[in-house]
Amino acid sequence: MAEIHPGAFVDPDADLANDVIVGPGAVVEAGVAIGPGSRIGPHAVLHRGTTIAEQVSVAVGAVIGGAPQVLKFGGGESGVSIGPRTAVREYVTVHRCSEPGGLTRVGADCMLMATSHVAHECVLGDGVVLANGATLAGHVTLADRVFVSGHAQMHQFVRVGHLVMIGGGSKVLKDLPPYCVADGHPARLFGLNTVGLRRAGLDAERVQAIKEAYQTLFGAGASLEAALASLDRLGRNGNPVCAEFAAFVRASKRGIARPGRSGGQALV
Repeated sequence: MAEIHPGAFVDPDADLANDVIVGPGAVVEAGVAIGPGSRIGPHAVLHRGTTIAEQVSVAVGAVIGGAPQVLKFGGGESGVSIGPRTAVREYVTVHRCSEPGGLTRVGADCMLMATSHVAHECVLGDGVVLANGATLAGHVTLADRVFVSGHAQMHQFVRVGHLVMIGGGSKVLKDLPPYCVADGHPARLFGLNTVGLRRAGLDAERVQAIKEAYQTLFGAGASLEAALASLDRLGRNGNPVCAEFAAFVRASKRGIARPGRSGGQALV
């Protein structure tokens, strides 16, 4: 049977696994589902429509599934999904979708550090880290293992590729291609996330393919159309990362960030 502190409120229509722990002052509304091994800290609030997977920790004062901060929001059922083994730290806010039936999604093995914010319709992949105070506007998509440093700000509908590292306090207005480092106001690219690539355990052949793709896309003097044609050619010749970069760029609706004045060459 779940261990629920006498000072907590858990609606009878919430679905809690037998070993869930709910701390004092926490509120768990009807329709919430919490998986095995998860812990809900003091004064956390889980709103209707929230699904918490196994071994998730929700710290003091976090609010998950609250109404989206959208002026046109007219109500309706929507929710939030938090993946396995994710840590939601102190006073984090994750809002449900603005469209009925939708889910704001946070993947597995993520860490949302204190006071970070995930807005409506956001989708976070596995292993994503939001450092303290990082803020995602609505409809932001982060691929697996993206690291967003403290107090960075993400514009609506921005897409961020796999293993991107975003510097502290950055203002991200355009899409960030995979494997890159981004920083600044607005955020620009400063080469590849070499530390992240190494920590991810990518072999030398894969890293070389990533370098080739980056240099092809952002080579000196090349137009975007010419760079995409070169990526296509290299992809057909056996570099799968070139195809990944080309597909990411072609799918962009906001445009992609470009290298800063340094060109990022020191980090490639």
